[in-house]
Amino acid sequence: EQRQLIAALVRELAMQAELVEQHDGAAPLWRLRVERESLRGNPLREKLQAALAEGLGIATLRLELEAGAVQDTPARRIAAEKSRRQQEAEQIIHNDPLVQEMLAQFKTARIVPGSIKPH
Repeated sequence: EQRQLIAALVRELAMQAELVEQHDGAAPLWRLRVERESLRGNPLREKLQAALAEGLGIATLRLELEAGAVQDTPARRIAAEKSRRQQEAEQIIHNDPLVQEMLAQFKTARIVPGSIKPH
């Protein structure tokens, strides 16, 4: 259970971090900006550092974490894409001729907010 919690926190660190500097080469260094203090601890940094190095197939990767407000993180990108897809789905339904006809024919009909789900 403890291992699952740590894995979840490492994943959360990766999702909430913004890459602000990257130096590749013999000794790669990535500097990440992380807003939440609880995610900036050394144990999480070390575990993410090891996972990234393994995933990239390199022997070592130095990961540095800094405090600060983030602008572009994987979590924010996912949320923006989800919002875009939701708006697109709602627009498709509202513009559908059959839906418009039904709304015009049945004066009390309405589209229930939150009932439209994108594929």
